[in-house]
Amino acid sequence: MSAKIDRKAAMRATLSMEKKKVEDRFAAADAVLAERPGGLALPAVNAPDFSAETGPAQQRHVVRVPIARIHDNPLNARHIYDPNIVKGLSASLATRGQMVPAAAIRHPDASHAGHFILVDGHYRKKGLIAAGRQDMDLLLLESDGDLELYRMSWLLNEERSAQSALDNALAWKKLLDQGLVEEGAQIAELLGVSPATVNKTLALLRLPPSALDKMREHSAKFGVFIGYELTLAAKVIGEADLLALIERIVNDDLSSRDVEAIRTKLVQPGERKKKEVSRQYKIRNGTIQIGVIKEWDSGKIALEINLQDPKERTALLDDLKRRFHLEE
Repeated sequence: MSAKIDRKAAMRATLSMEKKKVEDRFAAADAVLAERPGGLALPAVNAPDFSAETGPAQQRHVVRVPIARIHDNPLNARHIYDPNIVKGLSASLATRGQMVPAAAIRHPDASHAGHFILVDGHYRKKGLIAAGRQDMDLLLLESDGDLELYRMSWLLNEERSAQSALDNALAWKKLLDQGLVEEGAQIAELLGVSPATVNKTLALLRLPPSALDKMREHSAKFGVFIGYELTLAAKVIGEADLLALIERIVNDDLSSRDVEAIRTKLVQPGERKKKEVSRQYKIRNGTIQIGVIKEWDSGKIALEINLQDPKERTALLDDLKRRFHLEE
């Protein structure tokens, strides 16, 4: 037990130290941005050489890179993009150009020398492509691994335009599937959110695919609490009714309290499904039970039997095949 506690304590200390290091980097980058009121493409005020952090070993620079050599963040915090935002951003970028560079790191794979991975800025990349631009300005950062690559993306989005609950659910499932974290509690600690928020967010992915597709279209309408109410409602209503409720949330701009009230009305004590009664018949060979037949009111019958004698087993199978007209 003590070894387990020590391991968790070490993990918490490491995550806390890494989080402060990332936050310090962002603070330094913000200080540089404040010195450049005209944008990063222009010289800094009283700063002869651009750097997001002071010190020769940790300088960051803005570079202009062909979009063909810029890869999306494989652990991006945002998964859902509003085409209307991309369209509006494209018009702005076509007129004014890219005013703010996107955070990126150099591609860690030696076979991709000269390529980069976005930390964030995927909306800007989509907007530039739609505007017919070939290049993109990048602010180069450093990353200590996949988990930090995700966290930097999440922090940058939270400061500017937070991703939706469904975005988080998809991203957190990816962290779990890839073994970057072992449990939801680690995600909560990594990002400074409550374990309950993580659990409720991940529960969204248990909704039917048709419901998730509908939620993607208006992801901003479905926060953690509304989403959780939908997961509870899905346990007592059919898929068609669930889709109708999602449509109502979008059209009527329902709050989580509204959805909770609707869900509560759907669960009436007299309308609960009656538990199905089953009957069981034991099959014996002398004093030894060798099987059982189960019968339900719905008409379902299940046979389970263990026949050690191959002749008896073959004879029973032949009888069943003839009874149900089964061909070889």
